[in-house]
Amino acid sequence: MSFSFISKISLYLSFIFIISCQDTISSFRNNENIDSQDYSFQLETEEFLDFSFFEQYQENVIDNYTYKSSDFNFLDEDLPVLKINNYEAKYNNNDPINVVQLDESIYSLNKEGELLKFDLNSGKLVERINVDLDQIKKVPISFSLYKNDFIIAFKSGEVVRINKLGKVIWLFNNKDLLNTPIKIFNDYIIILYPENIVFLSILGGDIIYEKAFKSSNIIQSSGGKIKNYFNIVFFILPNSEFNSLDTYLFEEHILNFDNIELNTSLNNLKDQIHLYKNFLVYFDDGNIIHTYDINKNKLTLADFRINNSSSAILFNNSLISKNENFVEFYNIQNGNLFSRININKILNKKSKIINSLIINKNLHLFTDNGEIIILDQNLEIQEIVKLKINNINKVYNYQNKIFISTAKGITYIY
Repeated sequence: MSFSFISKISLYLSFIFIISCQDTISSFRNNENIDSQDYSFQLETEEFLDFSFFEQYQENVIDNYTYKSSDFNFLDEDLPVLKINNYEAKYNNNDPINVVQLDESIYSLNKEGELLKFDLNSGKLVERINVDLDQIKKVPISFSLYKNDFIIAFKSGEVVRINKLGKVIWLFNNKDLLNTPIKIFNDYIIILYPENIVFLSILGGDIIYEKAFKSSNIIQSSGGKIKNYFNIVFFILPNSEFNSLDTYLFEEHILNFDNIELNTSLNNLKDQIHLYKNFLVYFDDGNIIHTYDINKNKLTLADFRINNSSSAILFNNSLISKNENFVEFYNIQNGNLFSRININKILNKKSKIINSLIINKNLHLFTDNGEIIILDQNLEIQEIVKLKINNINKVYNYQNKIFISTAKGITYIY
């Protein structure tokens, strides 16, 4: 038998072995969309992406951080959809303003800080209500509901509590720039100014606690970030300072982050913080994961880099990243890959992931150009829905509704 013939047989057997191994990996994750060519990753073999729905809400409270389930079926084309022009202008580098149902009406704010009242059934504008303030009209940064009153934060720094007739109950007067939506936490209102954090009494608007965190970094026009874990509040100020406070003692909560260096570039727009059970994730500059076990006071993952990501969101125990050809699901605890889905011929290459929601036990990924990817618990695509909505800048849910906001100031209510 010639050496040439033996070499050919060996090459053929090696090829069969490689193909069979790739098939085994794919079938192990029960996902035929995993494509391992020209890409190096560690596949997750011990854990699965958590499909649990962790609601975040307080009774009689709605703010930018409220997260409550909805069972809307996007595959049912006969279900009604409301369209309201709540902001009455294009958004200009500020967060979309929430819309809220109160009694039998829908309320929101326009670009000049007027309270707008819409019909719950038709979505038509019923009334413009002037907020009773002795000041020029100001740009709102957030709109929240507390019991039967509204809390409005303005870009100019003021925070006001009003009733649904526009009458002022109290006004907190501050002239510092405000570009982060306020958070209602127990009976406090938490405000992130460029270099300090303020806790107000929600009953009277009085300062309960205030602390400055000075920095030489450039103030970000996109605002800060805030999350809470029981009584601990984690936050990134607009000056990129990252810190945490114990709200029982109003003292700094010490984090063992000394052995990592956060990227403080000129633009930290892509920075995110996320909480999953006892894990705190700092997603730095849109491409580096740091995961911290709060209970054990140590890092479980540091400086893990995500390559070629055009958009990414944190969801439960995963980071979901999209590039032109793939959607990838990373385990936040170790950086392993739950799954990798080839979307080359399915989604717009340039679209960005805006949010992810669990609806009817399926994972729904929303993109900015109106695509919804519906995946089952094996992370296999069940359906692609086209909403025919462009320039989506926020998707959020509460009051058994899903709200989709666009850059033009329009909100669709499902």
